[in-house]
Amino acid sequence: MSYLKLIDDKIQSLAESLSSILNVETTVVDSSLLRIAGTGDFYHRINESSPENSLFAKVLKNGKPEFNIYEKDNAVCRSCSYGDTCKERKSMIYPIKVEEENIGVVCFASFNQIQDQLMLSKKEEYMEMLKHFAESIEKEIISIKMINKLNMGIAEINGVINSINRCIIILNKEQRIIHINSKAIRILNINFSASKIINRKISDIIKNFKVEDTNNKELVGNWTIENRILKVLYKVNYIILDKKNISTLIDFDALDEIINIAVTYNNDNVITFENIVGCSQVMQEVIDKAKIAAKSDSTIFLYGASGTGKELFARSIHNASFRKDGPFIAINCATLPENLIESELFGYEKGSFTGASPKGKIGKFEQANNGTLFLDEIADLPLHLQAKLLRVLQEKKIDRIGSTTPTDINVRIISATHKNLQEMVRKNQFREDLYYRLNVIPLSLPSLKEREEDVLLCTEYIIKKLCNKMNKPQKYISKDIEEKFLSYSWPGNVRELENVLEYAINFSNDDEIGEEDLPEYFLNNIAKTETKHECVDIEAIDINSLRSLDEMTRDYEKKILKRLLDLYGDTTEGKRTIAKKLNMSITTLYRKLNDY
Repeated sequence: MSYLKLIDDKIQSLAESLSSILNVETTVVDSSLLRIAGTGDFYHRINESSPENSLFAKVLKNGKPEFNIYEKDNAVCRSCSYGDTCKERKSMIYPIKVEEENIGVVCFASFNQIQDQLMLSKKEEYMEMLKHFAESIEKEIISIKMINKLNMGIAEINGVINSINRCIIILNKEQRIIHINSKAIRILNINFSASKIINRKISDIIKNFKVEDTNNKELVGNWTIENRILKVLYKVNYIILDKKNISTLIDFDALDEIINIAVTYNNDNVITFENIVGCSQVMQEVIDKAKIAAKSDSTIFLYGASGTGKELFARSIHNASFRKDGPFIAINCATLPENLIESELFGYEKGSFTGASPKGKIGKFEQANNGTLFLDEIADLPLHLQAKLLRVLQEKKIDRIGSTTPTDINVRIISATHKNLQEMVRKNQFREDLYYRLNVIPLSLPSLKEREEDVLLCTEYIIKKLCNKMNKPQKYISKDIEEKFLSYSWPGNVRELENVLEYAINFSNDDEIGEEDLPEYFLNNIAKTETKHECVDIEAIDINSLRSLDEMTRDYEKKILKRLLDLYGDTTEGKRTIAKKLNMSITTLYRKLNDY
């Protein structure tokens, strides 16, 4: 059995993410040389077999990475059966190993001169990313193999699940508990012996919990255990213990414990990806991409509306990178007067201009040396400074104001904006060459309305943080407010949610936050949302000018696609978001865009 085939969708998604980030093509082949996933030219060869005398086969056999990126390496392709027809120009291949067994390979390949140059100039960096890709797949396979071992003896199973830092309950086909780990017993706060929990129905322990497969999605639930309410983040998966019986794996954690991880930091603590609150698929995907990007030293661009957590991501990326022991310096280009930005970024020598400090000043670039510089709201950088920033990125040197000697710097740049930078380039408001220098790895941060399942999780976290900060007793929102929060579009994102909750905590006299505790502007916006419905006015259609239904459908599709492109942007990330919104594959979306 090919374990890689079991998770081919996830592997394909990771491959597409890496390909869009690194601008090379990606493929994965299993131990039988069957292609599991691929991008670009590889995509059309998924489920085809590679030759037994290929470079893939060599890596599978010896378990060592292979390069085919220099002229001298071309000899390795001559013995391959596909050598005469293969379009790959350069490639690097890394083995996927589980329990010392080579179960497949991952590969980066180039098909044009631009990709050739990238692979030549960033050989070590790309190889590190390829290794990280292989390790991500290995972890998934190890997890699957662990679940498949659940047909071992009871003592062995409990030994395995007790080592997992998550709450685990396993049910048989009658929904009776056959295994439970120690963390689940602690979180549920039940007496294992007195309750005689093994072989009891799950409904006897958790009163209002419906056991249904969550399709690997994590959901928020309110479970009743012995007249207590426990808020949890959980997922349910069906597993096969043998050829006949299907069992159920419940994987959960208390919401308080998850929130405590995120709430424990302040500005003086190290911020990591653990501190980012969110369980939605769209948020997890961007976190996964950011973790991969953090391992390289490439320039990163964060796109996202105000309040989506751009600096939080920037700090997390820095602290997951090899620069984590260096400084993290942030500057908001929109908040400084134009005449001060240059001196803030590049510094100045003593006596450089009237009012300058007699000691001179080092700029943000020098402060961030050997670390990371976060340029927030980069779209507001004046054009003349954009040219100077471009030179810094190209030459790795800065010129202090008033200095005749350039200073060497070693800084990673992470930029961010909430504006449409591509549109600004078209209008000559932002330099195109600088845009491409900064936009090496674009990451699009989802708005709160795009991750509805995170709204209540963020609410819990913010309430806990604010109540601790304001020395108030812990509060919670009513069911009615939960529904209003879920239906609201949150144009100000998490920052707006925090403002609404801070207002409510100040004016609430009870533990429960009700409608009367919310700010007036928010209630007015909710009222407008509830009365606003978009629909096609059939009565307004001119019967005399009717065309074919197919033509009208195409026109309507075209308008929808144009509106979504205006909303999410014409970037690769924007198109991925649109494809998910429309529940279609990215290939289908590209075909429709080409048609229209």
